[in-house]
Amino acid sequence: MNKQWKKQAVTLMVAAMAVSGSAAVYAAPQAGGSQEQKPVVISAAMDYGVLVNGKDVTGAGFMNTDAKLVMIPLRSVSEALGFELDWNQEDRSAELTKPGSPIWTLVQTGKDQYAVNKMYKSLGAAPVNVKGTLYVPANFFSEVLRASVAVDGMKVSITSGEDDVKKETTSGKITEVIHNENRKAVAVHINGTRTEGIILNVDESTIIRDAEGKNIELKDLAKEMEIEAVHSMAMTMSLPPQTYAYEISVKSDKEEKEQLATAGAITDINAEGGNLRVTIKGQGLTEQSPSEVILSLTPETIIEHKDGKAMKASDLTADAEIIGYYSPVMTKSLPPIGHAIKIVLQ
Repeated sequence: MNKQWKKQAVTLMVAAMAVSGSAAVYAAPQAGGSQEQKPVVISAAMDYGVLVNGKDVTGAGFMNTDAKLVMIPLRSVSEALGFELDWNQEDRSAELTKPGSPIWTLVQTGKDQYAVNKMYKSLGAAPVNVKGTLYVPANFFSEVLRASVAVDGMKVSITSGEDDVKKETTSGKITEVIHNENRKAVAVHINGTRTEGIILNVDESTIIRDAEGKNIELKDLAKEMEIEAVHSMAMTMSLPPQTYAYEISVKSDKEEKEQLATAGAITDINAEGGNLRVTIKGQGLTEQSPSEVILSLTPETIIEHKDGKAMKASDLTADAEIIGYYSPVMTKSLPPIGHAIKIVLQ
């Protein structure tokens, strides 16, 4: 087909779509890509007004007739909700963050996969670039950014859910600190290792105080610290679950520094001679703590559940996941034997 015939064919296609009340809009191609993306069929006009917390925002939405979803502008709506948007031209993606919020996500032009809690979720339609503006499905703001979304006729109303955030307080011991230099944040693992415990997402907006009530910084958080955290009740479904920490208070740890700790499963329980001993095999939580240790329990040994509920020695069973805190004075045997100060059942 020569160029003249191609032009005539395109003209006829556009005319046919105009008669039917629809138009085909092409998403901008990926940087470095050799093929154009498939056209996204939308309604003839961008006639869906958008309100955020009762106020009109710049730009209107349109109906993606293929997916039967209303598409609305990402930047103007997300910024009206208090999010910051960083655009990456190389892969045509947008990263959204919000100071003081645990929500982070990444969207990429042409890909129906949205980052939610470090996993990807499909919403039924991919982000599309129309004349330099990136549009996403309206349900992106409810499914990913946790706002309330309502479509009434030709109006899309979005309400921030921040005022409804529920919080709770959890106490525990830091077992791991994972630094994220790119986002100036850390992930604080408390009350367990691997899939146990909770991970607190902490950034520069989190209020962090020492035992005397003075403000300290992210870099001051370290393993073995006993802390009390005020965090969101909303948690990821991952193991361990993750949540955002609004405040962290470090408790006095003078006594704790004299203790060692090992987290893992009970591999053996021995009650011979009337002296109960448990063998823990897993991970040492301090540099001096072995990965396997035998702990002798005494009437003074504290046994509790991770939620603080008092437990009995009879509640300890083989394969149970626990954290054992014990004196640094141990035998030189392998595994070493020490005296249990506290046992926390996971």
